[in-house]
Amino acid sequence: MNIITKKLISIITILLAGVAFMASCSKQSEPQVKKKGGAAPVVAKADKVAKAKAMEAKMIPAGKSSLNAIRDGQNVTLSWQTDLAGAQIKSVQVLRSSTGMSNARKGVATLKPEATNHKDILPDENAYWYWVKLNTTDGKSQTLGPARVDIDKAGSSRYNKLEDKYKISVIRTDDLATLKWDFPEDEYEGIRIIRGPRPVTGAFTKVRTAAQTGQGKKGGSTGVTSVITSKERKSQYTDPLKNPNAEYWYWFRITLKSGAIVDRGPIKAEYARR
Repeated sequence: MNIITKKLISIITILLAGVAFMASCSKQSEPQVKKKGGAAPVVAKADKVAKAKAMEAKMIPAGKSSLNAIRDGQNVTLSWQTDLAGAQIKSVQVLRSSTGMSNARKGVATLKPEATNHKDILPDENAYWYWVKLNTTDGKSQTLGPARVDIDKAGSSRYNKLEDKYKISVIRTDDLATLKWDFPEDEYEGIRIIRGPRPVTGAFTKVRTAAQTGQGKKGGSTGVTSVITSKERKSQYTDPLKNPNAEYWYWFRITLKSGAIVDRGPIKAEYARR
């Protein structure tokens, strides 16, 4: 065998060994790839599918249900029809948003199960969106809407401010805050008052204590705490304050017998002017 042949055999042998080595490395690395990024996405996807199915199980198909909204200046008349396939309604919630986005919805009424209409009072001439959520006794729900009412082209001149009807004052000293309220003649289901250290949004969703009365109960991370619940439309309450150097803000949730909800606040506890 000549020198050239021996060199060719050596080169071929080296090339084959290199290919075998690369193939071996590739096979060894495959389990690591699968371990890090293979099975996890499948499990995550399965979890998402399971959660989606669970959510669907709690929702009742819309069927022939419908929601209508008619505006007359500051007043909006809502009416709806339901098709719940024999399900029994437990409660009805009316939700409103000024943006049309579901995450910006605000509850404006909680109605009896048999309700099929509601009259809402708007705060200004802007356009608004409505939803009606029907909660059933089996833990499911159906949401109707959104239904939109257009801007009032007549403007804001004939709109009455809620502040003019529901009068509230909060005066403080270093140790106490005196809350006074004077509301219109009406039938009230309840007036709930809460307190926080800053003017947060969505304060009523941030109250962590289950009690609606009493003192010394800790709120959540925002420090929002229940103060008192009353049915008296005209009254006052003295709230003890722990820190004379801290700010205190109050919110009122006024629920009428009709189911309508009026939220006032945040209202800062101010020292009396001398």
